Amino acid sequence: MLLRKENLNKPIEIISAIFIIAFIGLFILANFLIGFNWSIYLLAMMIAFLLTIFYPRSGLYAVVFLTMIFERFFTLVPIYIGRTEYKLYPLDIIILAIITNLLFIFLFNFFIYKKNKFNLIANDWWLIGFIIWNGIYFFSSIFITKTDSYLAFSSLKNYAFYSLLYFITISLIQNREEIKRLGQFFLAGAMTIIFFIVGGIIRGEGFWTQFTPLSTPGVRILAFTHGFYLSLALITVFTYLIFSKNKKIKKYFYWLIIFWSVGIIGSMMRHLWIGLALALLSIYFYLSPKNKLDLRKIIKSYSWLILVGGIFIFYFLTLVPNSHFTQFIQKTVTTLEERGTSIVNAQEDKSFTWRELVWKTAYTNFQRHPILGIGTGKLIYVQTQNYRNFIALRNIHNSFLAIMIQLGLVGLGLFLSFLYQNIHQLIKFLKKNINQFQSFSLLGMLVFYLVAINFQPYLETNLLAIFFWIVLGLSRNLVLNKYQN
Repeated sequence: MLLRKENLNKPIEIISAIFIIAFIGLFILANFLIGFNWSIYLLAMMIAFLLTIFYPRSGLYAVVFLTMIFERFFTLVPIYIGRTEYKLYPLDIIILAIITNLLFIFLFNFFIYKKNKFNLIANDWWLIGFIIWNGIYFFSSIFITKTDSYLAFSSLKNYAFYSLLYFITISLIQNREEIKRLGQFFLAGAMTIIFFIVGGIIRGEGFWTQFTPLSTPGVRILAFTHGFYLSLALITVFTYLIFSKNKKIKKYFYWLIIFWSVGIIGSMMRHLWIGLALALLSIYFYLSPKNKLDLRKIIKSYSWLILVGGIFIFYFLTLVPNSHFTQFIQKTVTTLEERGTSIVNAQEDKSFTWRELVWKTAYTNFQRHPILGIGTGKLIYVQTQNYRNFIALRNIHNSFLAIMIQLGLVGLGLFLSFLYQNIHQLIKFLKKNINQFQSFSLLGMLVFYLVAINFQPYLETNLLAIFFWIVLGLSRNLVLNKYQN
């Protein structure tokens, strides 16, 4: 009977996730057209909350898809009561519903059946310690140091609240079927982003790119966040090409990678390019000789495709030098050259010089309190001859540095210990040669994150951080053999 009930829940969870996506999507679209509307908001949030309460996995699937499509319009839309802004986002409501469900089940099992079905391992306690440490700093900032309470709460929320997605993933994604379904919603989101790529090319500028303007001349055809999600998807699909024997699906994935690559390159985010290269290199390093040969064959096939496509475009540009397409290609190539060369000419790039200035100033403040840090909710003053500003410590575009300066070496040590143990166990698991697709794709995504975190506020921005915690949760369950056949 239990097996039948679980099988019955599968389509219900998918349908519930679709309903959550539809109603929240309706609210977001209404926001674009008529502005914030309380009636639509309450209807969408109540339906999403109730469905998630009964089917928490549906909520997690919806979170993945909605974040990938609507990014900040799902994860960072506050509510207004009078003139007061409350940072309770649609993302938060779904997460709170999931936590409510899991907490009820835990208490029910504990007090009624006298059982604790949530078993923690040693590495989980490092993250729990990190969460508690953040809580201490939040209350300290409110009652002792009396810093900016909004900034302090934002740090607590991003480091402590959204990191609960790690435990949510552990609890909800516990078998092969569930991780497969989560991957399907993730893939559906990545495929939908193709429409944003096409729209960006037609418009000559990507949707929502105004939130992350370029520091060099040129335009993006895809928003940075969408490029980031596609990078994670590309790592996953590329790994699938190495290990899968399903030629029919692989044929479609070959073309998906091409479309996604156009979007990632068109996002003009240099750290995404670097992170992708290092992630794929890390995967290659741990592959068996046979799999390395398979990977080289994949790269060779793409090389031929790029060569043929390049020759075709060259002849087309020669035949119609004054067409709009020719001008678009020339402009794109020029922008890519400028973005690429700025990596080695960092001093000529405003974003690099800004980071250098802010990091040096932040580190100077940190040197006074290296063990405990300088606390959350604080601003630092940066100044040059032509630039003066107060910068929030949580927004210095380097998550490792932000954690260290705010929470000290103790806070950074807790976080790095948790991260190291997770990746170390995953690398040990690779040697067992089981679930290779999952293990290698998760490793690639974690390496990609380790690179990217150094250049943007990934852990300080929920629409970037949630996949980090989900991937870590999947990795933890994988090494415990949760995803066997």
